[in-house]
Amino acid sequence: MSANASARALQSKGSLLSNLKNFRPKFPGQQVRHPELRTMDQLYDCFYKYARQLISAESNPNISLETRKMIESELKVVIPLATDFKARLNMTDSNGHIRMGRLLEAIDIVAPCACYMLNREDLSLKTFETGTLPRMFVTARFHQTNLSHGYGLSPYRDIVLRGKVTWTSDNKAEATVNVIQNKSEFLTARLVFSSLDGTNTSKKLPTNQLLPSTPIEKFLNQQRHDANTSRPTTPELGAIELPIVQDGQQAMTSTTVETTTIAQPEHENPYGSVFGGFLVRKGLETAELCAKMFAKTPLRVASIDDAEFLKVVEIGSILKFSSFICNVENKEQKFQISSQVEVFNTDTNTFELCDRFLFTFETKEEINLPQVVPHNMQEFVAQWKAKNIARTN
Repeated sequence: MSANASARALQSKGSLLSNLKNFRPKFPGQQVRHPELRTMDQLYDCFYKYARQLISAESNPNISLETRKMIESELKVVIPLATDFKARLNMTDSNGHIRMGRLLEAIDIVAPCACYMLNREDLSLKTFETGTLPRMFVTARFHQTNLSHGYGLSPYRDIVLRGKVTWTSDNKAEATVNVIQNKSEFLTARLVFSSLDGTNTSKKLPTNQLLPSTPIEKFLNQQRHDANTSRPTTPELGAIELPIVQDGQQAMTSTTVETTTIAQPEHENPYGSVFGGFLVRKGLETAELCAKMFAKTPLRVASIDDAEFLKVVEIGSILKFSSFICNVENKEQKFQISSQVEVFNTDTNTFELCDRFLFTFETKEEINLPQVVPHNMQEFVAQWKAKNIARTN
C-alpha cells in the first residue's frame, strides 16, 4: 500500500476514532431498559421457536379469529449500539453513518413479528411462540420509505424499532415500524405481509382483524386501507422505437453493475428459505456500487421507492444481483436505480427473476450527469416507474 493510500485509509477512520475518544458509553451494568423492550437476539429466539412449531402444527377449529386493538400488536426491539461494539461495527459504514441496508434488514425482522403479536394465542403473554393457526407471514410489499433522516442516527446510541400492525384484510396485514433514537423518530417504514399456511404455502389463511379504537387510529387505518387497495398505474405499452444515444446521454445498459453470490445458511429465515431482509440489503448494496461508479461524487440513498417479492428463494441457490441507472434528475441532485435479484435455475440453466427494487440516491453537490436511454422493455418500464415516482414526490 502506498503512503498516500495509507493516509487516506487512516483519514477515513478518523471520524469514528475521534468520536469514540469523546464518547462515554453506558455499560450493561449501568443501563436499565424497560421490561417490554427486547433485544434482537431475544426476538430471533421467539421467532425461531414459533417457526419450528409450524412443521407439526395443525389448524385448531376451536380457536376463532378475533378483532384486536392496534396496541396489542405492538413490540419494541433495541439494537444496543451504546454497549455492544460488535453490533456497532455491524451497523456502521466507512463514513461513520448507520448502514441503511442493515437497518432495512432489521426492520424486515420486526415487522412480521408485529403481525405475529396480533395473532398470538394468549394476549397476556408478551411473546408469540404459539399462534391461533399454523400461520406464516411472508413479505409481499415494501412501501416507499424516506431514508434521508436515517443518516442522522448516531452509531453510539441505542436504536429502538417500534413495530405495530396498522391495517389488515382477510389474509394480509401491514406492519409499521418506527426507528427511534434518544426519544426522536428518524424514519417510518411500512411493509405488507401475506398470511400463508405454514404446512402448505400455496394456501392462504385468515388473520385477526384490527379494531381501531381512537379517532387517530381510525383515520390511520382508513389511510392505510386506501394505500394498500389502490391499484398502481401501469404504462401504456406499444411499439417502442429504439432511441439513438446522443451527446450528454448514456445507454442505460452500460451503467449495469452485477454481483453473484450463494445463499448460505446464515441468510436463512426461520422458515428455512432465504430471508427477505438479506435480499433487500444486498439489492441496496449493489445499487450503491452502481451509484458510486456512475456519479463519482459523495452520495447517499434517499429512499426505497418500490419493492416486489415474487418468489421464495431456497438456501444454496446461486443469486445474481444487478443494478442500473434508470432516471437522472440533475436539478434535484437525485437519480434512481433499478435493482433486481435473479436465482439460477439448474434445470433450465438460466437465471429467473425473484425480486425487484427501486432506490433513489441523492448527492451533496451539484451534478451534471448524463441522461440514460432505455433500449429494451425492462429498461423502459423501470424508467417510466422512476419518473412517475419522482413527479409524485
